[in-house]
Amino acid sequence: MASVGSMLGTKALQIFDETTCVVRAVRRWTQFYAHESCGKCTPCREGTYWLSQIYERLETGRGTEEDIAKLLDISDIIFGKSFCALGDGAASPIISSIKHFRTEYEAHLEGSCPFDPYASMLAAPEGVGA
Repeated sequence: MASVGSMLGTKALQIFDETTCVVRAVRRWTQFYAHESCGKCTPCREGTYWLSQIYERLETGRGTEEDIAKLLDISDIIFGKSFCALGDGAASPIISSIKHFRTEYEAHLEGSCPFDPYASMLAAPEGVGA
């Protein structure tokens, strides 16, 4: 996996279809890593917090082009510089998602998330679509 620029560890493998918002998925993972950070190393403790804040702006339509660059900068600061693999796990999905799905990130700059959050659910919440 490392030879192709990937790591198979913390989340193993998750597969999504075209109804899933990559930005929303990576935001959820980032929130998990921010919550799970033990706080012993500064890059992970501070970096995951700020990554979560940027994703919140992107998801609510308040993000800027600079936020995408900041996500990459902060991820670079975290990757390989934390005491444990949690930092690498937090940075990897951000780096790869921006590399492969940058247009989805840019679509979030035009307002809010362009994806219907209910379309990617296996079952719609009660009362939706009725």
